[in-house]
Amino acid sequence: MYRIFTLALTLVLILSPTVAAEVPKEVRDRGVAATVRVEDRADSTGGSGVLIALKASHSYVLTAQHVVPKAEKVEVTTAFSKPVKAEVLARSAEVDLAILRFPAADRPLPVSLAVVGTTPDQVISAGWESGRESTDLAEELKGKVRLRRPGASNAVLCWEVARRPTNGRSGGPLMDQAGRIIGIASGHDGTVGYYVHVDEIHAFLRANALGWLTEDEH
Repeated sequence: MYRIFTLALTLVLILSPTVAAEVPKEVRDRGVAATVRVEDRADSTGGSGVLIALKASHSYVLTAQHVVPKAEKVEVTTAFSKPVKAEVLARSAEVDLAILRFPAADRPLPVSLAVVGTTPDQVISAGWESGRESTDLAEELKGKVRLRRPGASNAVLCWEVARRPTNGRSGGPLMDQAGRIIGIASGHDGTVGYYVHVDEIHAFLRANALGWLTEDEH
């Protein structure tokens, strides 16, 4: 289920339309393979996530906080395995991000985070459409906006895309033409979609002493 934004937006940047028709197939395939299904059966919530790191014997998944709002344990399904138990290491309702960890059995390849929030030429999203399977979609990037969630003290930087995300893709990645994560699906206003910006992702990881997960990319 997606979080629906109803508050006013502060516009940061408007872009010319960019559509991801030119993203190479191998990039799309890798993004799809790294995108997982996340389910909290106790709370009847679910969505997507993306594998960002393999460290020692564990896999680490980035998702949206509202996909796992209260659970300490959830189920993660990859394209290569049956559901496995994962623990929630950190989450932030204000930024709408969470990190999960589970034993790395099949070890699918992770997808890297973009180091800086540059504006890509083409973008794609990935997610488990209604929980059935992981797929990619070309997206039209409209620009950056700042969103203040109900009860939050600070606005959060997000990418705005022209298409409202469909059910099951919440928590999935927005990726550039090189296959790097630039955002995480967080919500919509009824028409357009919003993805938490990569700068917010890096800040969230550092704030939770998890910056080491992506230290090899810097």
